[in-house]
Amino acid sequence: MNWIDTYFKGDRLIWLAVFMLSIFSLLAVYSSTGTLAYKYHSGNTEYYLFKHGIILVFGFLLMYFAHLVKYTFYMRIAKFALLVVVPLLALTLLGGTNLNDASRWLTLPIINLSFQTSDLAKLALILFVARSLSVKQNNIKDLKTAFIPVILPILIVCGLILPANFSTAAVLFTTCLFLMFVGRIKLKYITALILIAGVCF
Repeated sequence: MNWIDTYFKGDRLIWLAVFMLSIFSLLAVYSSTGTLAYKYHSGNTEYYLFKHGIILVFGFLLMYFAHLVKYTFYMRIAKFALLVVVPLLALTLLGGTNLNDASRWLTLPIINLSFQTSDLAKLALILFVARSLSVKQNNIKDLKTAFIPVILPILIVCGLILPANFSTAAVLFTTCLFLMFVGRIKLKYITALILIAGVCF
């Protein structure tokens, strides 16, 4: 167990949860795509299973190296990340690519690679909200200095995601509400925000 403590720092439950969810995802992918893979990939029923497995391996590697980085680095890049994703979301909304008649994607012209800007936005916004709540703890109960500077970026990012992907916007908005609750934002502000969102949608 010493090597686990040495190389896998942080909460073991998080590592365990990621590992278990990854195993379940492999089972789900294999059970739901076997027939499709057999039909379109020369009888190779494991095609999507291997593809998903490769993605998981790269994801684990990225997660491992990311957890080695000191948390203050993420605090430093939070604002910059948000400033990058907002124009990307706007660009996607105005001229993005529709795939599968659902989410909006942005295609990089030179390498012809498509990606969902909302995925970057989720990471950037959560980093920004967590950083803001941390640095504003001395005035966390104040409406002008704490709540408004935190909620405005949330509304902007979720508002840009909403027209193309309601579910992603709703999940991201709810996640930010939980962050604000844990960050000790006044409950009456959060409740008012939920009521306003409920009336609007």
